[in-house]
Amino acid sequence: MAKIMTMRSKGPVVFRTRNPLTTRWMWVQWASWLLFIVTSLEIYSHLADRPEISLLQWLTPIDHPSVLRPGQYQETVAQQFVSDNPDELHDGEELDQTTRLHDVRLVVNEQFYLGGTLTLTSSRSTDPEFDTPHPLPSIYDPYPAYNSRSWRRKYHGTFRPCLGPRGRDLDRTRSDDMIMVYKGKQTGFPESGFGSYEAMGLDGNVCTDRYSRFGAYGYDDDNDAEIPGFIRPEPVNWFEVDWYKLQAECYERNADRYQPSTAINESRKRPLSFELRDPPRKIYESENQSDQSKQKQKQKHHHPRSAVLIRSWNNMVWTTNHRQYLRALIMELSLHSGAEYEVFLLVHVRDNDLPIFSDRKTIETLRNSIPEEFRNMALFFNNKLLEAWYPKIEEHSPMLQHLQPLQIFAQLYPNFEYYWQLEMDGRHTGHVYHFLDKSIELAAQQPRKYLWERNSYFYAPGAHGPWKNFTDMIDGALTEKHESTVWGPIYGTGIRPLGPEPPVPQPNADSYTWGVGEEADFITYLPIFNPKGTQWTFPDKIWNFKYGLDTPRRAAVITMGRYSRRLLELVHHAQATRGLGLASEMTGASWALYHGLKAVQVPHPIYADGLWTPRELSQTYNAGPPEDNNAGPNSIWNWDHLHDHIMYRLSYMFTTHTAEDLYRRWLGYRTAENEGGKKSTEVRYGRHCFPSMFLHTVKNSERGFGPDRAVP
Repeated sequence: MAKIMTMRSKGPVVFRTRNPLTTRWMWVQWASWLLFIVTSLEIYSHLADRPEISLLQWLTPIDHPSVLRPGQYQETVAQQFVSDNPDELHDGEELDQTTRLHDVRLVVNEQFYLGGTLTLTSSRSTDPEFDTPHPLPSIYDPYPAYNSRSWRRKYHGTFRPCLGPRGRDLDRTRSDDMIMVYKGKQTGFPESGFGSYEAMGLDGNVCTDRYSRFGAYGYDDDNDAEIPGFIRPEPVNWFEVDWYKLQAECYERNADRYQPSTAINESRKRPLSFELRDPPRKIYESENQSDQSKQKQKQKHHHPRSAVLIRSWNNMVWTTNHRQYLRALIMELSLHSGAEYEVFLLVHVRDNDLPIFSDRKTIETLRNSIPEEFRNMALFFNNKLLEAWYPKIEEHSPMLQHLQPLQIFAQLYPNFEYYWQLEMDGRHTGHVYHFLDKSIELAAQQPRKYLWERNSYFYAPGAHGPWKNFTDMIDGALTEKHESTVWGPIYGTGIRPLGPEPPVPQPNADSYTWGVGEEADFITYLPIFNPKGTQWTFPDKIWNFKYGLDTPRRAAVITMGRYSRRLLELVHHAQATRGLGLASEMTGASWALYHGLKAVQVPHPIYADGLWTPRELSQTYNAGPPEDNNAGPNSIWNWDHLHDHIMYRLSYMFTTHTAEDLYRRWLGYRTAENEGGKKSTEVRYGRHCFPSMFLHTVKNSERGFGPDRAVP
């Protein structure tokens, strides 16, 4: 038995025997305290949604990727806002001549492609000749801290993980279920020409390659070769997946998070019907949405739900990349969020003679045109359906009435607060939830003062500086012209405004407070401009308005974006009862203008594939006085083709080469001009790794080209 010698302050040295039970009890106490500390840390890690402090994560095998949240990795060098050198503008030359001298076809800008996963700014060496191991990506988790104390103070209900396509509940710490990102960017990657990550609050310090972006959704799943930096996920038999069923079950698990719907859940019934069901409440009545939004921020409330409608057509040729992109939208927006979004396919049947509702064989043929995994989330319509709903307006073509199917959907499924419209020729290289979340957040924080005027600009950070400088510039330019700006509902339209009235008579009496915290009724991704007096394609496409072509109106090119239920109800009511109509790209913005609703252009990063300076881009794309920017004869939107050499080289535009070029080279394919796609480039630089970008138009996403071209 062990003898322990103990020293005392007085007296001789004595020996005592320690009870072995006491020693054992001390070890039990130490173990209990250690277990308590570890458990507490794990609970805090879960509640605070901070997996990086989890001890269990550090004890997992080395091939288990780390989890990265937006903002956790920051580049040491922020975006540079540099002024243009005036000497770069050639003396005696007009601006449009200068921009032609900087055309990408004359001076090729390869900076987008001179880098990859082996030359990241976060790597030890950015020299492609330096032999470094391939970096490992991290799981990217941009979701809120669901079920945390702060989250529960704000929202009703409990977040519950949803069942995924691999037959188990989704886990945001597993690479099988999540998008992956690399820290940093390609060395030398250009700055955006318009918009910025900083202005939008979007994470621009990480990038994705084709494997990290689409690996969880089936990219290269018919191959078992080892790919540097890529952990192959558990395979899925996609033919057995029913995305509609997974979304419906996800909503049922999380139903207590959302406003109880008094309307019948019609989303299980197909196809769209001519008849209206129980009409929704009159949501177009006047409401002070700004005050309601501020009150909601202070009180616990249900989370709003959004429908995401992907526009397609019945004879569309489905590619592998179409499937992967749609899976990504469903997983990232719907399943991982606990049904905050629900994704649908809105399929246009181009043949008006097909009996799409009455003939069983026709219905079956149409359903079979959709891949089986998406079949149950598809809704079909044709122009005859639109005519039946809106007989008082004579126009129903997709070109001029692209929102009519969206309006009908909102009538049949009124249990959503918002409706996103996306197109099959758009692509996101980053995480879609993060992109939409930051779009919503930025839109809500925009004050109403001079909002319509700011919306008309292409924000060029290289010329305007940080977003605060840009807004200050607009404020200074409009201080003496405030009476010429839009402030509340606009009159002279023949429509009775039903939106909120301004809190003060003139904008100069407001200190940029009205509208802050107010959800936007209309969110778009290109400037909102006044088409009157321009040579834009559709400025005079107007039907049945009392004042005809004298009616005020606004336009926002490309109808992708978010529309509130209230806005769609107002448009539906005007078209169904009075036959009022505007061209598709004027509809959302103009109805917001008429009723004094909040409309916001999100300044997302748009890249220019050329050598134009920031000042050249800004001067070319922002013509006109600040109170009426891009209106009139000098508008950039004039269909005179003077600036096609720039327009077609932007990463997001109504038609453009660059979006498809960037996307194809990111996928490792050659472009229509036979550029890129060389294996030697990937050996030297690694796979192209792009930051989050919203791209449009992308018509060819397979190695071979189809019949459609990005620029017709």
